Amino acid sequence: MKNGISFQGYVPIRSEPSEASEMVSQVLFGETFRILESNGKWLLIALDFDSYQGWVRNESIQLAEPQNGAENKPEFDYRVVSYPFITVLDLKLTRQVILPAGSVLAGSAGKVFKIYNREFELLSEEGVINPGPDVDPEEVGKGLLSVPYMWGGRSGFGFDCSGLVQMLCRMMGIQVSRDSSRQSVPGTTINFMHEIMKGDLAFFDNAAGEIAHVGMVLDGGRILHSYNQVRIDRLDQQGIYNIEREEYTHKLRIIKRVVC
Repeated sequence: MKNGISFQGYVPIRSEPSEASEMVSQVLFGETFRILESNGKWLLIALDFDSYQGWVRNESIQLAEPQNGAENKPEFDYRVVSYPFITVLDLKLTRQVILPAGSVLAGSAGKVFKIYNREFELLSEEGVINPGPDVDPEEVGKGLLSVPYMWGGRSGFGFDCSGLVQMLCRMMGIQVSRDSSRQSVPGTTINFMHEIMKGDLAFFDNAAGEIAHVGMVLDGGRILHSYNQVRIDRLDQQGIYNIEREEYTHKLRIIKRVVC
């Protein structure tokens, strides 16, 4: 089975092998994946990070062929971009690459990093963090406020609700699934509002009673989520109260605590 990697800011993952098909997720810079199947110019892939599957154009990715096994594979020792975007220099092609929040950089420190024997240089180490339990999701989220909502988005160029939560959890060293319905399965249910803590995940119903929205709980009865844009709103036992619209926009279903 062949492996691949993205050296672009992001590559759309589509539900079918067609440009007309909806974007259901994204491969971000530095993320690796397995190639499951080919169909003309399209490849069916499964991300190594969360096993999410979908179709990408073959010219948008690179085959990952390290000379020494998994050397410099980001998943084993990596940093994550936390600013909406940063700029790096591709030392092979001597050109700049814009990397959105969520991009993965090999190594725990240093301006120059190597991914599968391809070297890149950070113009600045600001906006790049080491994932772990000490990361404050509120501080990261404040830097992402007003980033637009994008269906299938999980980067600083645009987030859907579950894409934002997945990235925040990743920065905190917590692995969660890509979609909100699956994110709601693991973890411990928090039954009382006075017991919730920063970092808990709140899930919300649609009109059909299905989980269709997710956000991350902050202190002081607030929630960080992507709804039209990345924003912070009020949270109570009823749901999300939109401060600008002065109305409830989401009905609370359940709150979960997911830890490493």
